[in-house]
Amino acid sequence: MIKTPISILQEMMVKQQSVPDYQLIHDGGGTHMNTFTYQVTCDGLTANGTGRSKKDAKHEAAKAMLETIATHRGYLQLPAPTSQSPLRTPLPPVIPETERLPPNVPFVNAVGALKELCIENNLQEPQYVQVSDVGPPHRKIFTFLCNVANFRETGVARTKKQAKQEAAKKMLHKLTDLVADLNIITELGDKEEETDPTSETAKSLYPTLSRLPNAKKINLGYKISEYHIKVKESIDSALCQEFVTKLDTLVPEDCSNITPEFVQEFQLSLQDLLFSVNLELSSIFIKPLKEDIYITAIKVNTSPDTVQIASGNSKERATFYALLKIIKTLKFFFK
Repeated sequence: MIKTPISILQEMMVKQQSVPDYQLIHDGGGTHMNTFTYQVTCDGLTANGTGRSKKDAKHEAAKAMLETIATHRGYLQLPAPTSQSPLRTPLPPVIPETERLPPNVPFVNAVGALKELCIENNLQEPQYVQVSDVGPPHRKIFTFLCNVANFRETGVARTKKQAKQEAAKKMLHKLTDLVADLNIITELGDKEEETDPTSETAKSLYPTLSRLPNAKKINLGYKISEYHIKVKESIDSALCQEFVTKLDTLVPEDCSNITPEFVQEFQLSLQDLLFSVNLELSSIFIKPLKEDIYITAIKVNTSPDTVQIASGNSKERATFYALLKIIKTLKFFFK
């Protein structure tokens, strides 16, 4: 059984047919940073102990008394106690004061503003994580972490709501500065295009050359029965007709010799064509159930994605048939 200095002193005095006398000589002063002091008297000796609670102060007083008795009687110094009374009310760190806004300044909801900024710029939704809460129950200090992409900001305040707002406010300032810098770069680019006679040609060829779409994807929240119509309406009609014509000429006439090189060249040609309308293609091999059956899924990043699956007795044939299905579907969408 682990004994504390209080219990050791009690047993020692009971053997001498007496008990320690504890008196509270300082009650903390009535502030949130209370400190208590106890005085213990026994065997004609007196010792004091101070702590953040009455229990801690009494514990320290008993510990000091044991050391005093050991010194007075010439005993060897007692080893450090195996059990320490836990500090129920730890000293809080420095508490940051929340900025008080003047009465004529409206309150800005940083959490809501940050969420809107992320939506407008196609960023992931902010994530908030409570890192810590320290201090006594009536004087808690909360720390929240705000995550957006690879950015991290923390907020510290007396309430969870204020800490969350502080973290969101710091993140909002950081992202706003980044967006402002991007806008400045865009404006400079626009000014250069006004003076460059080849800017329109470069702009039209940019998606194909860089293989990066220059327009945001629109989340088409429509019924499935109307989806193909909305996909077609998202692309210029002249470009749409040209795209369908190229799809017709893309399918090879002779499909008897389906080799890995033949399928790879066919897939690259379709990818280049899709880049012209800001679409990308990717293939996924599905683990076959049997050794002689291969399955391939071809995905085009429309919104939502368009996927076609095909099987064959080799990976090349499965991929080729899936590509044909994708072309047939795209022709239906844009026809």
